[in-house]
Amino acid sequence: MAYQSLYRTWRPQTFSQMVGQEAILRALKNQAAQGRVAHAYLFCGSRGTGKTSAARIMAMAINCQQNKDGDPCLVCDSCKALMSETTLDVFEMDAASNSRVEEIREMLARTDYPPQFVNYKVYIIDEVHMLSNAAFNALLKTLEEPPEYMVFILATTEPQKLPATILSRCQRFDFGRIAEQEIIARLKLALNEGLTADESALQLIAATAQGSMRDAWSLMDMCLGMDPDLTEEKVRYALGAVSQDFLYEFLDVLIKGDTAGALTLTDQLMRSGRDVQVSLRELNTHVRQVLAYKWTGKGMTDITKDQARRLGAQAQAASADLLLFILEKCMQAEQDARWSNSPRAVLELFVLRSTQLQQENDPRAMMTRLGELEHRMDHLAVVPTAERIETPPVLAQQAAPVQEPVSQDMPKPPVEETETELPEEPVLKEPPATLLPPVEEEAPEKPQPAQPLASTPKDAWNNMLKRLSKENEGLYAMVYRGKYGGFLHDVFTLKLEKEDDILSTLLNDEQRSAPICRILSEEMGRPVRFVAGEPRPVVAQQPQHIEQDENLEALSKVFGRDKIVVKKD
Repeated sequence: MAYQSLYRTWRPQTFSQMVGQEAILRALKNQAAQGRVAHAYLFCGSRGTGKTSAARIMAMAINCQQNKDGDPCLVCDSCKALMSETTLDVFEMDAASNSRVEEIREMLARTDYPPQFVNYKVYIIDEVHMLSNAAFNALLKTLEEPPEYMVFILATTEPQKLPATILSRCQRFDFGRIAEQEIIARLKLALNEGLTADESALQLIAATAQGSMRDAWSLMDMCLGMDPDLTEEKVRYALGAVSQDFLYEFLDVLIKGDTAGALTLTDQLMRSGRDVQVSLRELNTHVRQVLAYKWTGKGMTDITKDQARRLGAQAQAASADLLLFILEKCMQAEQDARWSNSPRAVLELFVLRSTQLQQENDPRAMMTRLGELEHRMDHLAVVPTAERIETPPVLAQQAAPVQEPVSQDMPKPPVEETETELPEEPVLKEPPATLLPPVEEEAPEKPQPAQPLASTPKDAWNNMLKRLSKENEGLYAMVYRGKYGGFLHDVFTLKLEKEDDILSTLLNDEQRSAPICRILSEEMGRPVRFVAGEPRPVVAQQPQHIEQDENLEALSKVFGRDKIVVKKD
């Protein structure tokens, strides 16, 4: 006799032989035992969960002549005919290859004839979501009012694609994924005197099957074809998976941020001929195991003492945020590798992204990202820079009253009027200048220490940098680009290595620099201010040039100082 694959050999023949789906099987057994058979059923769920097997068993159970508590007896003529597939009263059709309306109409034409040897005529339509709209419309009328001897059992992996009119006329049962322990218990039934398998090997097969009993049988069949004595390493080799030692070593270098070591292991993995997608799936499972052990003290599945020790070591070596980051990138890489023409490039890109997380909190990396951000926002930074440059001339106009003694020598009344008008402008514009430091108003809300925390302004500056690196890393990266410029008149100055209007504008923003002023004030024991960049002397040069230019002085006596505008080339 020709060899028959394991999943066909061990296909269940009764509800009791099925794995999992206890609630569904109990409902179907009760209906078969009590004769409360619906005219249409819809079995939904992922592949390999028992939908088609349950449909065949249901067809035998409702037609069994010696029904035993809802299970078929397997010995009566009806059960034997259905098992041998020699009866025409149970018809099974694959909608994926028979999706046209003509084929559905041909099938429905046979529903007018009652069953010959059994009680019910059962039509099983697998992958029913593949039917065309016209085929669904043709099926709808018969499905709504079928003959009393007709039972339709529809099976699908994508019930959301079915029309609502079909869904509303069926009893729906959702088949869930089968637990790993139940799969392992079922696989052990296939082991006889010539076949042996370690518990870890069966556990790996069950985990790879991802809740599909049919996939588990196929994987075990493939592994047994290579060696009848199965071990975990042999199963990993047959499935193209990597070893546990490699997974631990690979995750270790990712946690340490060792890019060179991770790329070396990647090259070893590719040279060994492993499948990238399978390897990423294995790493995904391993990282989840480490996370589960970190949070709960145990893995997702039963683990040995040695595995618990190694998982505990990796869980302590990495933070939860880092493990979650690696897991997220691993899941994304696994999805990309499925459709990529260069899976190795996807794996290497995952390594580079994962090992760079530890460097993101480094101040130099922050400076680099800040520089890129400034480069992208150059066109937005022009407006605030112009506003900054336009404000100093107002202060220069306020400094004009210092030149009043020159205008007192002129006896003309207009000059005296200008003398009376000029002081009024600084009086009106001086209050904003006096209101610049808001620290004094906030001082009552946040009382400052009576004794300074730092002995010198330089110590206060260094302490501010240490505290700012922990409280606000982004602001610390900006301050890190400059140097300590000194402390004069309760004002700390940040000296920039080169003229940087964008950085100066950002740091001189009152709201953004508030944490710096607060920390420096706490360190000095009194309110202080913070300024980024050196003051520009260009504004104060204009009155000096006017004073030194004799021609301008002569013109001012004739036309008046306020009517002269100096333009520079």
